[in-house]
Amino acid sequence: MITTFRKLILPLLLIAVMFSGCNCDEREYLADIVLPLEKSPGEIVIKEWRWLLGSGAEVYYRLDGKQTLLGTTTGGDDGYCPFADGKYIVTLDGEELLIRWRFEGDGLEEDIWKEERFTLPKF
Repeated sequence: MITTFRKLILPLLLIAVMFSGCNCDEREYLADIVLPLEKSPGEIVIKEWRWLLGSGAEVYYRLDGKQTLLGTTTGGDDGYCPFADGKYIVTLDGEELLIRWRFEGDGLEEDIWKEERFTLPKF
């Protein structure tokens, strides 16, 4: 009986204690990236986050203090944050916003880029 406790229950208790002290259910948000738009009023705000081995971003359009969520992205691999690393391109074509970012995985030798398109809201 004691052997079963040592082999099964004790490791599970140790794991539970280790995870009880961490905020494993909360994303860590990095500093906002604010990008003024040249040919349109307002600005783009990118709120990048990481959590465990993943990352992503929420993309907002802000005008006169009002912030509208345009959409979300999935970030890089292994918790890599491409926006904080400056590995992104933002272009505006009319009302369409194109965001491209580098996806960096474990041991990748080639550049892999992802992209998302968003439509700016009309106020």
